[in-house]
Amino acid sequence: MEETGEGAALRRTLFFAAGSDPKRAHGLSRLGWMREVVLGPDANPSEATYFGVLSASPEESLEHARKSVDASPAGRGVFAAVNGRNTAGHSRSAVTHFEYATGALWSDRGLIEQAQSAFSPSVNWRETAWPNAPKQTPPTFLLQLVMLLKQRSQRAVGRYVYNEQEYQLELDSPPTGRNRERLLPVRGKIRNLRTGFETPFRLWLEDASDSIVPVRFEVQPRSFLRLTFEAVPGNTA
Repeated sequence: MEETGEGAALRRTLFFAAGSDPKRAHGLSRLGWMREVVLGPDANPSEATYFGVLSASPEESLEHARKSVDASPAGRGVFAAVNGRNTAGHSRSAVTHFEYATGALWSDRGLIEQAQSAFSPSVNWRETAWPNAPKQTPPTFLLQLVMLLKQRSQRAVGRYVYNEQEYQLELDSPPTGRNRERLLPVRGKIRNLRTGFETPFRLWLEDASDSIVPVRFEVQPRSFLRLTFEAVPGNTA
């Protein structure tokens, strides 16, 4: 996270990216890349924009997932890209799909450029009004996560808007996180407030540090698929 300015001129850029190493993940290649730019003070940002890229995950069953892992990797894979902007009482976003080299890393500049160019005039942009908070800019995912993690409380709850859907984000952590690794474990849950679908996750922070950047996180996007990602020391790609 980077910050410049202050008060109404405050600008925060939040960035997060992760990817799997197929050699260590049974051949599974997945990556995610997200950047948010938030303008204005914590209490009431004037604008929040986001852009992200994600490996498309079509597997809907354990058998389907096994076939995907066993299959020889294709030269090109399908990726999804999202682009959105939240302002006071309003949101606008679009999702599109494109093909790119299967073995791409999250730091591949060509992947990001391809994702940006995928938003052609024919892309379906959707807009939503949020009448319950007409003077508030709906928080975005990374912004809400950062605000809750900074509390370092045993339980924290917040909401955010992403791709025209409203979600509730819940975090729970023990009174003390000290263990052999000196890490603070945090359990999280994301619930889609329209569908009720829940996605659990866990992350670990350095217990003796104020940093909100996780050293490890675990997410379960499907009942049969659980992924664990660990920070690589010194990786500045």
